[in-house]
Amino acid sequence: MLHLAGLLDELERSEPARAAMAILESALARRSVDEQTAFWRAVDLYYVSRKAPPEETAAGVLGAASQMAAAV
Repeated sequence: MLHLAGLLDELERSEPARAAMAILESALARRSVDEQTAFWRAVDLYYVSRKAPPEETAAGVLGAASQMAAAV
């Protein structure tokens, strides 16, 4: 599983990334702890799914793509 800590460490190395993280942290500070946790969980799931999509998702995408190709 991809860990956000490593990604965040890497992002902290560039000035634009630090500025973006400051804005993000400011926006998240106005949210409850539960909302913050849900946000980071969603980000983590997004990056994990982009790196290695689940088999069923890949099959669903391929099925939809073949249906679209058949319709054209």
